[in-house]
Amino acid sequence: MPTKKTLLFGLILVFSFLFSESQEQIYIDELGDTISGSYFQNKLRNKELLLSCWDSLGKSKKRYSVLRKNLYMKGFYEFNIIKKEVEKILSYKIQDSTDIIIEYYYKDDMCSASRSNNWTRNKVNQRKRFLNPIKKSLNSKDIIFICLFEKGIKLKNNPKSEKEYFFVDENDYFKKNIFISSTLCGSLAAIKPNGEVFIRNGEFRADSFSQYLKPKNWAQLFPTTKKD
Repeated sequence: MPTKKTLLFGLILVFSFLFSESQEQIYIDELGDTISGSYFQNKLRNKELLLSCWDSLGKSKKRYSVLRKNLYMKGFYEFNIIKKEVEKILSYKIQDSTDIIIEYYYKDDMCSASRSNNWTRNKVNQRKRFLNPIKKSLNSKDIIFICLFEKGIKLKNNPKSEKEYFFVDENDYFKKNIFISSTLCGSLAAIKPNGEVFIRNGEFRADSFSQYLKPKNWAQLFPTTKKD
């Protein structure tokens, strides 16, 4: 049976380990300044600042958490090109009038302890159990929903299945053109047939994100210039 001294020594080791681990994370704000972890979280949660973040491992395995002022991004793209790229992935044609929502997963994402570049079949199925009702709801509104994984992620999907909606961004088209800023816990993009694209960086539900596609909400994102 362990003595009190042994237990005390063990507790000291545990707390020392946890303390040393906490010292390995460095927080940097959107201005490039090193800040405390609590200040970092406060800024990230501040909805008025519109910040996202990305975590990465530097030298000596120090974890760097960096804030970026890009929670929301938008732009204009050639829809026919995007449509063709989506059709290559799905292996079937989609209508020209189709709205598209893409959920993007980045390589080396440190969103959670379980997140890695190896998506096993079990991990894929677990994620799909959450997403399947969301996909069904979006499809009922004539919205195509797919999940793309950055090239370099090992994905145990079933591309031959007509029901598959998990795919690897094999030629990096979407990473290079739309999801250009790797973000903790992924990103979402809503794509309109007129080429308007709205992106939200960071963890968010695709069904909640689809509310932006409603005409009154979309009009606020892409206001039409009135002519005299």
